[in-house]
Formats: sequence, C-alpha cells, structure tokens
Amino acid sequence: MAMEIYLLQIQSVFLLSLWKTYIGPALSVPYGFSYFEMLLFNVSGAMLSGYVILHFSHRINVLLGTLLPKRQSKPGFKPHLRKYLRFWRRYGFYGVMALTPVFVGIPLGVWLSARLGTGKKRIMVTLFVCCVFWASLSYFATLSGFNLVDS
Repeated sequence: MAMEIYLLQIQSVFLLSLWKTYIGPALSVPYGFSYFEMLLFNVSGAMLSGYVILHFSHRINVLLGTLLPKRQSKPGFKPHLRKYLRFWRRYGFYGVMALTPVFVGIPLGVWLSARLGTGKKRIMVTLFVCCVFWASLSYFATLSGFNLVDS
C-alpha cells in the first residue's frame, strides 16, 4: 500500500511538470521527496515534454498550416501582438526560455523557440537549466515555509 501511494505521488509530480515546473517541486516537500528525487521527477517530466514537442514541431506547423485559413494578401500588423513582439525584441530566446517553465508553459515555449529557428540542442540545454533553476527555487521556497500551493 505504501509503495502504491509513493508511485502515485511520483506520477502526480511528473505529470504536473509536463506543462509547468513549480507546483510539482512544491508538492515534493510534503511528499517527503529529497532534493535529488524532486529534481529527477520534475526535470524528467519537463524534458520529456520538451523532447516530444521538438520531435513533432514540424508536424505541428504543418497541421496548423492546414487548419488555419489561407491568406491571399500579406497580413497587416495586429495591435494585440505588440506586447509579444516587444518582449521578443527585448529579451529574445533566453527571455522566453527563462519564463517557459513557470509562465508560458513548456510545450508552448519550446514550440515557439523552435518555430523561430532556434536549434533543438540549444533549446533542450536551456530548458534543462531553466527547469533546474525554477524547480530548485520552488522546492527551497516551500521548504522554508513559503506557501506556493494553498491547501
């Protein structure tokens, strides 16, 4: 019974880290995971998500191209995209990747970076570093008593 609960806790932390990396590390503290267990379960989920998105990014682009309506003329500037353009120009790839694990979402951040021409190896290495940073920050903040998850 105890082993089943432990496996369920591992699965919940892993699955939470497929999209974003802050709740999983925060849950690792009450689950009693060590720092290295927390890193293994959270970062492996994030890296799997990033790898799958990179592997299928070309197919996603083709699918989006077939689903979205074809434009006959050149599209004009859209005012609601101004903040995204300003952010990309100011912070670029590293800004997007730094915020990907906690704000943007790993699949979306990885896909956007690949779509904008960044190499796969560079994306994965940067994603790994950012996920380790955010997971560690969330884990140690929870350990010190900062409540990230209301229960």
